[in-house]
This record gives sequence, C-alpha cells and structure tokens, in this order.
Amino acid sequence: MLGTRYRGRRKGVAVREGSVGEARREARLTLAQVANGKLTRTAIHLIEKGRTRPSMETLELIARQTRKPIEFFLTPDSPSALTERQARLRELERLTAVRDFQGAVDLGVSLLEQGSAEDGALVRFYLGQAYCRLVRPAEALPHLTWARSEFERNGDEWMAVEALDWESSALGLLDNPEALPLANQALERCRQLNPKAPQIEARILGHIAGMYIVSQSWTRAIRYYEAAAEAASAVKDLLQLAKMHHGLGLAYRRMHQPATARDHYDKALALYSLESDLSAVYRVQNDLGYLLLQEGQLDSAERHFLTALERSSELSIDRRGRGHILSSLGEVKLRRGQLAEANEYLLQSLEASQATGERIVQAEARVLLGQVEERKGNMPLADNYFETAIRIFEELRMPDRLRDAHMEYAEVLEGRHDLVAALRHWKQGAEIGRIAALGLPWTGTAAGAAVKDSLA
Repeated sequence: MLGTRYRGRRKGVAVREGSVGEARREARLTLAQVANGKLTRTAIHLIEKGRTRPSMETLELIARQTRKPIEFFLTPDSPSALTERQARLRELERLTAVRDFQGAVDLGVSLLEQGSAEDGALVRFYLGQAYCRLVRPAEALPHLTWARSEFERNGDEWMAVEALDWESSALGLLDNPEALPLANQALERCRQLNPKAPQIEARILGHIAGMYIVSQSWTRAIRYYEAAAEAASAVKDLLQLAKMHHGLGLAYRRMHQPATARDHYDKALALYSLESDLSAVYRVQNDLGYLLLQEGQLDSAERHFLTALERSSELSIDRRGRGHILSSLGEVKLRRGQLAEANEYLLQSLEASQATGERIVQAEARVLLGQVEERKGNMPLADNYFETAIRIFEELRMPDRLRDAHMEYAEVLEGRHDLVAALRHWKQGAEIGRIAALGLPWTGTAAGAAVKDSLA
C-alpha cells in the first residue's frame, strides 16, 4: 500500500483490463466507497471501463480501499510508472509481509531520513510494526502514535485502526496496563469499518486474548481466542489461526486441562510448520515442555526446554525466548532439588529478562529464586526475592500473578514456622481471589475496601 494523498491530474498509468472492477467487487465496495470522498464515483466508473487511465496517486487510493497490492492492477508495461521512492515503499511493505523485520527497520529509517510528508505516516506505521515484531516496543511506540494521529487527521480510519492495534501491542510488550483499553478501542473501531475487516479483527482479538493470558484471566482469554480463530478461519489466515490455537493451548494448560491443551498445541505446530514460522515453533516447544512439567514428567519437559533454548539461540530471539525458557529450566532443576543448577538458570533468566525489560519474567524468576534461597537456608535473600516479585506484580496491576506470589511466599513462611507473617500473606492472596470472584476491578491497596463495599 502506498501513500494516498491525491494531487490532481498526473500521467495515466496503464492498468490491467478489468482489474479495478474485479478488486472493487471482491472487496464488496460501492463506487463511492472506493472513491472515499477524494474522487467522484464517475471517475472510478470510467477507470473501471477503461475509458481513462488513473494517475499513480489515484491507483494508490484504489489499492488502499480495495486492500490489493499495486501490482494487482499493473500491466507489464506499467511498472516504470513507480517512482524510486514508491518502489522503496513497496519494498518496505514486502519486507514486513515476509517477516524480514530488521530489513524493514533499516529501509524504514532510510526513508524517514530522506523525508516525505506525503507518505511519512505509512513509513512510520511499517517501521513501528517491525520494531514491535523485533520486541523493541519503546522504539515502536512513538512511530505508531504519530502514524495513527496522521491517519486520523487524513480521515483514513482503516489505517488508523491498524496503527491503534499495533500501538496497543507495543504497550503490551512494555507491560503497560493501558494496553488493554487501547486494544478494546481498536476492536470497537474495527467493527465499525465499512467494508468489514475480518483479518484485522482476528488479529486484534488475538492481541486482546494474549493480554488476558498475561493477566492470567484464562476464561476471557479462551473466549477471545475462539472468536479470533473463527474470524481467521473465515479469511483462511493460517498463520493467525496457528497463533490462536497456540494461545488456546496456553489457556487450557493453565486451567489444568492438559489433553485439550495438547490438542491445540499440536494444531499450532502443524500450522506454524506450514507457514515456516520457526520462531513460533520453538515457542510451542517451550510451552509443550511446561505442560509436561505440570504433569511431573521432568525428563521429557527438560528435553523440550533444551530444544527450545537451542532454537531460540539460533534465531537470536529474546522475548518469551531465553528469559522464559531459562526460568522453565530453573524450575525443572528446582523440582529435582538440584539447587546450584536451578540458581544458575534462574540468574541467567533474570539477566536476560532485565536486558529486554520484560518485568513479568523478572518477577517470576524471583519467585523461583526465593524458593531456591529458602532451601539453601539464605532466608534474608529469599525474602528479598519474594518482596521484589510482589512489588513488580503490584506495579503491573496483575492481581492473579500477585495472588500466586503471595501464596508461594506464605508457604515458605509457614515452612519457617513464621505463622504470623504467613497468615498475613495468605489473607492478602485470599483477598485478591475474592475480588476476582466478585468480578470487581482490583485497585491495589484499596482492595479490602472494595470487598467490604461489595458485601455491605
């Protein structure tokens, strides 16, 4: 897709006979919807009938509205109509589509340095998306926010919704609690698009479901994943469908339904393999390992984790890669009582997650390190790990994970026979659980007041 600003009459571009009408009908658009207020219905009609040639700017508009690549419309003698910058912008879109995200970043930065007010929003959109995929959300966010503002100013609601979705994803990667409200806003606006955009809707639903996975709201995650899978199936988006089955596997695993989880993981692996998404394959390997870990199959779990670690290293992937896998290997060693090995893996996990700014993994590694130090008899250090993990979950406003951390710490304190401190953490964990059961929002230190008010 290219920039859309219409600048009047230009030398006409030769288009393939019938391609404009074909694209419009496939998109189920009227002549007025293709014109989008920037051209007349008559102009689109004349182009469809071959009575006039569109300028490149007009063809870009038609491509944007019908969601077709420029090449769909061009004849063998028309590629020369693309300027060098337009060709580079097309290459930026292609690099994003084939998941060469570092290549997209390099080209996008180069295009921004050259400067062009006309297509700056589109360049920043692809650049922000690439940064998100490379798990560099702090760099993605300003590009996506700027792009969305420009799309909205120019009345391009379709692209504004896409930018808003990726903006919420960047916030999610930063563990920012504003990510979910922004994603819900993107979903609401997506459902108001005319024509409908099921592929974008599937992606937004999947992003929202992923946010519920992070907050451990399993039932809501399943509901959104199933809706996303239905939308992805309708448009035969196999990669998106693979992601939904992967997410469903995660949710069912955490709900202690291993057979259902394994079924979804197997479907995800098959679909990821069809799409040649190797980074996703290793993540499923890691999650299968954790499923086996929950079932007490430590040897099989460890093999999956080691395979995932090796593949993540080959692909130089960090997010939900090294930090998460190292933490899983640390838990295997902890369950075997191999405290020195567990400590080494968990410290590596902490280092890796600190390098990527992934605070959830940092907190979870600290909970496990607290258990390791407790078994080693180093109680002050164990306390420090638990207290820091609890503080992180409080700051991230993640009540489910916070509750679990309180419960884990309470068990440790009870094992020390420090019953007063243990009871305090049991009560805090139980209070958070009651709030969730009542369907009330968790508000941190005001949690007790919320429960009392609801029971009054």
